[in-house]
Amino acid sequence: MIRRVAIAGLILAALIAPLPVAAPASAGSNVGCTGSTCSVLLSSLITLNGDWGATGSAQVQIPLVQPPCLWQPIGDTTAGSNYIIQQFGAVPPGTPFGVYQSVQSARTLLKDKPVPPGTWYQLPINTAASQAAQNTCRALPLFAFAPLGQLPPAPPVPPRTLAGYAYNHMTIPAPTVTINPAAKGYVNLATYVWATTRPQSVITNQPNAYEVTATLGNQTVSVWAQLARKGTLTVGVTGPGTAYSAGCRAAGSRYRVGHVPASSGAGTPPDCGALWQGPTAAASLSATVRWTVTWGVGVLNGPGPRRLPAIAMTGRTPAFPVAEIQSINGG
Repeated sequence: MIRRVAIAGLILAALIAPLPVAAPASAGSNVGCTGSTCSVLLSSLITLNGDWGATGSAQVQIPLVQPPCLWQPIGDTTAGSNYIIQQFGAVPPGTPFGVYQSVQSARTLLKDKPVPPGTWYQLPINTAASQAAQNTCRALPLFAFAPLGQLPPAPPVPPRTLAGYAYNHMTIPAPTVTINPAAKGYVNLATYVWATTRPQSVITNQPNAYEVTATLGNQTVSVWAQLARKGTLTVGVTGPGTAYSAGCRAAGSRYRVGHVPASSGAGTPPDCGALWQGPTAAASLSATVRWTVTWGVGVLNGPGPRRLPAIAMTGRTPAFPVAEIQSINGG
């Protein structure tokens, strides 16, 4: 922990040592949070709404911008109160950062029978943050007690951190893949591919735009995903075939779903699909749909002004056989 307070000419050594009670993994690391620990700590403070899940859809999660400070739990009512009293029970009134008031609150909590449930938090400061950001953190108390079901005061977390946290939890359904011929293929004949995305967003009520919001205190950030304009759908092949994606639209082939054009014949590649070169007992096709992701402050009703990495979602067909045409005709 890094907040240092001079009292009667002394540095409170306990403020620069790792916490012994319920200390998070980043205690003593000189930052408000680090790596995955940051996400764990933020999870207790941020409220997500919309199209989100525990792990999110992005194949590679983006690193979170380190906040200038972040509440870290130091124990429940009893453990946290005892820690504060043991470390700072002798400090006089007027001690900086509300330490004296926290000691008195801790003693009062322990006198109540039964002891009220809750959690004590401590606020380390990230020395890598700007001086202005550090000063904002120092305006908050060093300790805060949150009764059960409540949270401590919102720390000054950058909007980009909230956006990254929302992005890492955004969920977009994988597309459902339709092919023709269905559940089979033929050597030297094309298989056409279509893809549909369901269900639709719980916020936008659309199947082609998804949104998740992250709220901390009075600050809300939105992450918005919509179908990319270029390279939206890419076909993949498992088996002896060549994939064709140049003519793919967002929903796959430009032809009516489930129907092949009259011009489709031997050796004719599809606009979106695959052309098979050999027989196999277990071929499959995939459709990868690319989503452009943006973010902005507030609740968005469309793309935000800032970009985040695209998210690609892949749907696959079950395995199916590819046969020689002449073997089917008895040749």
